[in-house]
Amino acid sequence: MGRPVGIVRIRVVQEGRLVWRYEGRNLFVNAGRPALASLLGGDTAGEFASAIGFGSGSNPPTVNDTALTAPAYYKTLNSHTEDGLGAVAFDWSLTPADSGAIGLTIQELGLFANSTAIGLPGATSPAPMIARKTIAPILFIAGMSISGTWTLTF
Repeated sequence: MGRPVGIVRIRVVQEGRLVWRYEGRNLFVNAGRPALASLLGGDTAGEFASAIGFGSGSNPPTVNDTALTAPAYYKTLNSHTEDGLGAVAFDWSLTPADSGAIGLTIQELGLFANSTAIGLPGATSPAPMIARKTIAPILFIAGMSISGTWTLTF
C-alpha cells in the first residue's frame, strides 16, 4: 500500500530579514497509519494532525519513527486548509514568544496527532507521530521566527 506524500516548506526570519528558505519531502511514518484509518472509520477524537514538534535529532527519517529526539519542543498547529483534491496543508510557526524553544538546535520536525491530550506548548511529546522530516541545523535564538507549511497529499 502506498503512503501519503508530503512537502515541508520552511522560512526562517531573524530580526525582520529572511535568512533561510527550504522545501523538501517528508516521510509519513507507520505510527500515523492507525490515526488515518481511525479518521476514515469516523473516530475523530484526537486522531487528527494537531501539533508540530521541533527536535534535535539528525538521523534520517524511517517508517518506524515514533518520536523526535530530545531535547524537543512541541506546539499546536496554527491552521489547516484542504484543496478538495486530496491534499491538506498545515500552517505552523515558532516565534520569539516560544521561550521554551530558545537555545534548541532544530534538526528535525514532526507532525503529530494528540490522542493523549498533552498540554501544548511544551517539552512533552504528543502521540502518535504522523510524519517526520530532518533538516540542516537551525539554532533557535531570541529575535528569530520560523514558519512553514506541511502539506500531505493522499
